[in-house]
Amino acid sequence: MTGSPSVDKLLRMFFLRYNLSQKPVTVDRCNRIELHLRHFLDLCGEDYLASEQRQLLELERQFQPHGSAFARLMYAGELLAALPEFLAPEWLMNHGVDRKVQISHSDRLVRWLCGERLVDFRAHRMDLLHFRSAHDQALRVQP
Repeated sequence: MTGSPSVDKLLRMFFLRYNLSQKPVTVDRCNRIELHLRHFLDLCGEDYLASEQRQLLELERQFQPHGSAFARLMYAGELLAALPEFLAPEWLMNHGVDRKVQISHSDRLVRWLCGERLVDFRAHRMDLLHFRSAHDQALRVQP
């Protein structure tokens, strides 16, 4: 998807816009959630990619091993495909408030991606349905 912002730029824009008018404690919590999401994408993001994209990530890691190859090279559609797993019980944050913010920010992120037309509804219909299901399930998980 040439011309679209990378996942790295998308996450920076999303969290920056949200944090602008927030209290320092809220900004700290959002920063923790952003770091947690980036860590998740580093470890699991490629599980949601086609084989050609995985090969591209491998090449990128050989040339630039530091930082997230996924965040540098992938776009909104790949981020959306991975987000349902970010709400799986094993990835939910331990602290109750952090967990609630993780769930709500994930939902805000998806709504923002859709609202800004960074993802094609038709092309990513199943990803959106998977996200909604994962979101609803995450809301039912007890801390």
